[in-house]
Amino acid sequence: MIRLSVGGIPIPPSKLIYPEELMITLYNIISTDGFIARKDGSEDFIPDNLWKNFLSICKEYGTLIIGRRTYDIIQSYDKELQDSFVALPIRKIVVSGNKNLNLKNGYTIVNTPEDAIALAPDALVSSGPILNNYLIKNHLVKEIIFHEIPVLIGDGIKPFDKTKLILKVIDNVPQLEGIKVIKYNLD
Repeated sequence: MIRLSVGGIPIPPSKLIYPEELMITLYNIISTDGFIARKDGSEDFIPDNLWKNFLSICKEYGTLIIGRRTYDIIQSYDKELQDSFVALPIRKIVVSGNKNLNLKNGYTIVNTPEDAIALAPDALVSSGPILNNYLIKNHLVKEIIFHEIPVLIGDGIKPFDKTKLILKVIDNVPQLEGIKVIKYNLD
């Protein structure tokens, strides 16, 4: 059993989330060599036309959890991409330790990953290695989805630390044109 709180207020035992009820899914677009961004954090190798795929996946889950850095990156996107994301009828949760962080309308801020999970135990998480590693380390992830694009960037930021991680490939996953879709269950 995982003891959770929202804003430091404990969740009553009847509302506690049990590990078998967790359905958190990590999602990242990765290069063929396994990077989600260049060393400087830029994602210039990811084509804009993949944005529609991302929005579709977000709709399937109904809630997206991101870290503060991912939030900042989204705010730097072109207006058209930002507008389509803002219009998305889903809950958008940002995890940040900064209790004074000001977000645009349409976002919910929480201070811990546990707070985010308490709000949405079946959410999609699209973030970087800090949040991803935390969720994996604390056994809060059931599935990982990668959309692998045919680009080599040589060096960059990995989605999470794969050391000591047992990933079970899910077979017969529907593919997208020009993208290799890879799904894993975590054991």
